[in-house]
Amino acid sequence: MPLRTPRSMAAAAVAGLALAACGGSNGGNPTAPLVIAVVAPTTADPYVAQVLHRGADLAVREINAAGGVSINGVKHPVQLRTYDDAFDPQRTASAVQSAIHDGAFGIVTDGEDAAASASASDAAHLPQVIVANGSTQVLDTKAHPSLFRVGIPNDAAASILSAYVAKTSKAPGILHDDTDNGRDGADQLQQALPTAGAHPVASQEAAHDAPAVDAQVRALVDAHADSIVVYGTDTFVARAVTAARAAAPSLPVFAGPSGESPAVRALAGAASDGVAFVDSRMTSEDDSASFGQFEHRLAAAEGGPTDAGVKNAAGQEIRQPADLEIFPYDAVNLLAAAAQKLGSTSPSANLLTLMTKVSVRSANGDTRGFDPDNHEGVSDDDLYIARIHDMVFDPVKDETLSATLPAADQILAHFH
Repeated sequence: MPLRTPRSMAAAAVAGLALAACGGSNGGNPTAPLVIAVVAPTTADPYVAQVLHRGADLAVREINAAGGVSINGVKHPVQLRTYDDAFDPQRTASAVQSAIHDGAFGIVTDGEDAAASASASDAAHLPQVIVANGSTQVLDTKAHPSLFRVGIPNDAAASILSAYVAKTSKAPGILHDDTDNGRDGADQLQQALPTAGAHPVASQEAAHDAPAVDAQVRALVDAHADSIVVYGTDTFVARAVTAARAAAPSLPVFAGPSGESPAVRALAGAASDGVAFVDSRMTSEDDSASFGQFEHRLAAAEGGPTDAGVKNAAGQEIRQPADLEIFPYDAVNLLAAAAQKLGSTSPSANLLTLMTKVSVRSANGDTRGFDPDNHEGVSDDDLYIARIHDMVFDPVKDETLSATLPAADQILAHFH
């Protein structure tokens, strides 16, 4: 059966929180569990929270099915605990402190407010692996050695997106939200667009939870923007797309990585048709089979494929590809590999260095590891451009990498 639609994900994520929090500590048990925390926006962005939990939970299930993590010849089970950061700095800091108190070895997180909790994780030698916040300001290996990323970095995303925008637009307007990711994304676009040959006419900011952004869109239209580039949360992108189509129906709209979220299509409806966004490839260059196998294992373990909550013009229900779940899945496996190399289920001073010395096979068949210089775990070369049409998204044909990538079958009934 398909997984719940985005509109019902909040209840599911809250239920997952209650279940994952059970279990307690094993104290001095020689096979004490390796505790991995998921810090996610359970109440603020249910889709992102569910992506984090599904990917991380599958990795934990598979490790435990194989007997657990082998540490000094002893198998240790992996335990997942979930905390809500609510996209709020204070809640994020509290969640990370709770994870440290609960004996977490590492954290997989959206990372929106990682800066608020980094000092605590630095002091505890506890790695936080960010999968959603692409801010270039977040990763500073000297200031905050505990922060790592398996996700799309904004500087790379802005470079690829700007090159594509500049093919058809010479005077784009930028619209972004007030999140760390949104502001940094806009800053990166301001630098990358001129390099690509497009010169932004204006940049507008709005609150990520603002009910409407019509005034900001109107300001960009009045500034004679010939396209709008949106950076922010998925629901913010949806509101921006809706406002742009109402103000100037023929104005091209581009978006950052959150443009992939089913919430954009579910909330913006037909207005989302034609929106192009930057994303990370699903299949690896040398392995076309592993991603599909991962999707089927994920569906079997986590209640089915994700129903995107939308239908195409023919009335067929659309599923959301599980490409974003690759990041938390790989993050858990990297943490488990680091525990094995460290020889302990508890973080210590050597752990943060060891994080850059392990690698794992990614869910899509690639090799995943962290660059010791910047702690990034996603290659810039894997980014491509997709466009929404009839409630699905496919790689475009007029961008170098994108033109080589296969289109994913997103009809829910076709998934078997």
